[in-house]
Amino acid sequence: MSLINIGLSGMNAANAGLSVTAHNVTNVLTPGYSRQRVGFGAQVSGSMGAGVGVSNVERMADNYLNQQIYKQQGSWGFNAISSQYMQKTETLLNNDSTSISKGLDRFYAALSEASTAPQDIAHRQTILSQSKSMVQRFNNLSSQLDTQAKQVDGQLTASISEANTLMASIASMNDSIRAAGANGQNMTNLLDSRDEAIRQLSGMMDVNTTYNDDGTVSLTLDKGQPLVSGSSASQLKKAQDGTLTVVRGNSELALDDNLGGSIGGLMAYRDGELKDLQRELDVMAYSFATQFNDTHANGFDLNDNAGKPMFGGVDSIDGAAKNLTLLIDDPKELAFSAAAGEPGNSANLEALNDLRNSAVDIDTTGMPDEVVAQYQNAIDRLNGKSIYDGYTGLTGDWSIKTAQLESDASASEALVKQAQGERDSIAGVLLDEEAANIMTYTQMYQANAQVISTAQQLFDVTLSMFR
Repeated sequence: MSLINIGLSGMNAANAGLSVTAHNVTNVLTPGYSRQRVGFGAQVSGSMGAGVGVSNVERMADNYLNQQIYKQQGSWGFNAISSQYMQKTETLLNNDSTSISKGLDRFYAALSEASTAPQDIAHRQTILSQSKSMVQRFNNLSSQLDTQAKQVDGQLTASISEANTLMASIASMNDSIRAAGANGQNMTNLLDSRDEAIRQLSGMMDVNTTYNDDGTVSLTLDKGQPLVSGSSASQLKKAQDGTLTVVRGNSELALDDNLGGSIGGLMAYRDGELKDLQRELDVMAYSFATQFNDTHANGFDLNDNAGKPMFGGVDSIDGAAKNLTLLIDDPKELAFSAAAGEPGNSANLEALNDLRNSAVDIDTTGMPDEVVAQYQNAIDRLNGKSIYDGYTGLTGDWSIKTAQLESDASASEALVKQAQGERDSIAGVLLDEEAANIMTYTQMYQANAQVISTAQQLFDVTLSMFR
């Protein structure tokens, strides 16, 4: 093998190294990119060295480290989305304009002030104003929670659509990777794109990955439901009642809320904490109205009539917070006296004021069985407590859960960053290293060009001997 050909092989190898290094540098910010490394091999002709050749372009990736990222992504996705909505609701529960406990403070303060002159119209008007405010607080809080439920459902629908797109993309890339591998083509960029798609999907659901010999990857949920197998992808489907199924061919498998990731977090929040909160709010509104109405009926108003219901819309616990209304708009109809003809009597007003600390005891007799089954847990949580204490306990428990989720989200984010750092230590692009490689390959190219130049000089000297 001539010196010229040997030098040429070295120049070609150096050029390949520069090309791969340039590719690494330009993709330093590309999400999911795995750096590439050129493999060189010595070439031999007979017993003599024949230069160098590029043996392969290696993709510096570790499937095990990728799987660790996928695992941590699911936990982070679940905790982050749950924490986000829990924080929003915590703010709502404690906001001055929507807090039930702040409304109760003002409502009972108005009742207490009226006890000195129960017949005074100004005091009565203030009580009606605070009664209207209580109705609005229950109505507004219920409306805000309903709006949030719709937001969660909308985000869930969008996430399901995105997950289906990712699964279809992964299946398509599986097919391309298998074909490229069979034809001996380079598939490093395809593998990076597929791994990045899996990373994004793992943030939405807990996925298990199995790498196959033909280069494809299979994805399943924790309970074994298939998501991607070869070039075939399943589809997530959300029913009208909000339940989720995975559709694969002609089969359809039901899924529970324990999916992990942001999809699992949205479902768990919607069907768990948010639904429980809405039911507790309904129970409180129902209890507040029925307690007050029952006690108000024992008194007499300024017209010497028996007290009529103050609040309406509470024929059922279901939807009580949303349907609560104020039935009295005439201050004279407030029944504060314990006896007809005694406008200065405040005995029934005092009984109404005592409701602030009165324990709730909801009688479910006569209620439809389905309503009792739906609200039993919320009823049990409030029974034996005053509405004020029940709401205070609810907001306290909510704050504790929110703080725990914030802590869990921070911890899982740190684990994702740690797993990503371990992956990047092998597969990430380090610019200082690439800069050193550029210098090495440049010197290699120049040295081999010098070999060719020297070979040419020797050839010229040899020719001159025969002139």
